[in-house]
Amino acid sequence: VPVELMERIIKLTTNEGDLVVDPFAGSGSTGVACVNTNRRFIGFEIDTLYSDMANERIAEAIIKKEKMEEEK
Repeated sequence: VPVELMERIIKLTTNEGDLVVDPFAGSGSTGVACVNTNRRFIGFEIDTLYSDMANERIAEAIIKKEKMEEEK
Protein backbone atom coordinates (compact mmCIF):
# COMPACT_ATOMS: atom_id res chain seq x y z
CA VAL A 1 0.00 0.00 0.00
CA PRO A 2 1.45 3.41 -0.89
CA VAL A 3 2.47 5.48 2.13
CA GLU A 4 0.50 8.48 0.81
CA LEU A 5 -2.72 6.45 0.82
CA MET A 6 -2.10 5.28 4.38
CA GLU A 7 -1.38 8.86 5.46
CA ARG A 8 -4.72 9.97 4.03
CA ILE A 9 -6.62 7.15 5.77
CA ILE A 10 -4.81 7.78 9.06
CA LYS A 11 -5.51 11.52 8.94
CA LEU A 12 -9.21 10.87 8.27
CA THR A 13 -9.66 8.34 11.08
CA THR A 14 -7.28 9.41 13.87
CA ASN A 15 -5.90 12.45 15.64
CA GLU A 16 -2.25 13.39 16.16
CA GLY A 17 -0.81 11.39 19.03
CA ASP A 18 -3.30 8.52 18.63
CA LEU A 19 -2.07 4.94 18.60
CA VAL A 20 -2.41 2.99 15.35
CA VAL A 21 -2.11 -0.82 15.51
CA ASP A 22 -1.32 -2.83 12.40
CA PRO A 23 -1.48 -6.59 13.06
CA PHE A 24 -0.09 -7.36 9.59
CA ALA A 25 2.65 -4.73 9.27
CA GLY A 26 4.34 -6.14 6.18
CA SER A 27 7.00 -3.75 4.91
CA GLY A 28 5.97 -0.96 7.29
CA SER A 29 3.99 1.49 5.15
CA THR A 30 1.52 2.12 7.97
CA GLY A 31 4.36 2.76 10.41
CA VAL A 32 6.02 5.23 8.04
CA ALA A 33 2.68 6.97 7.54
CA CYS A 34 2.27 7.22 11.31
CA VAL A 35 5.70 8.82 11.69
CA ASN A 36 4.84 11.29 8.92
CA THR A 37 1.48 12.21 10.49
CA ASN A 38 2.54 12.33 14.17
CA ARG A 39 0.81 9.16 15.30
CA ARG A 40 2.17 6.42 17.54
CA PHE A 41 2.47 2.97 15.98
CA ILE A 42 2.57 -0.69 16.97
CA GLY A 43 2.97 -3.26 14.23
CA PHE A 44 3.15 -7.04 14.21
CA GLU A 45 4.78 -9.14 11.51
CA ILE A 46 5.58 -12.85 11.73
CA ASP A 47 8.00 -12.90 8.78
CA THR A 48 11.40 -11.63 9.92
CA LEU A 49 12.30 -10.52 6.37
CA TYR A 50 9.37 -8.11 6.41
CA SER A 51 9.76 -7.07 10.04
CA ASP A 52 13.40 -6.17 9.41
CA MET A 53 12.37 -4.22 6.32
CA ALA A 54 9.64 -2.42 8.26
CA ASN A 55 12.02 -1.53 11.09
CA GLU A 56 14.50 -0.05 8.60
CA ARG A 57 11.85 1.96 6.76
CA ILE A 58 10.36 3.33 9.98
CA ALA A 59 13.80 4.22 11.37
CA GLU A 60 14.65 6.04 8.13
CA ALA A 61 11.35 7.95 8.32
CA ILE A 62 12.12 9.01 11.90
CA ILE A 63 15.63 10.19 10.94
CA LYS A 64 14.26 12.09 7.94
CA LYS A 65 11.61 13.77 10.09
CA GLU A 66 14.15 14.73 12.76
CA LYS A 67 16.44 16.28 10.12
CA MET A 68 13.54 18.28 8.68
CA GLU A 69 12.63 19.55 12.16
CA GLU A 70 16.24 20.57 12.83
CA GLU A 71 16.28 22.62 9.63
CA LYS A 72 13.30 24.69 10.77
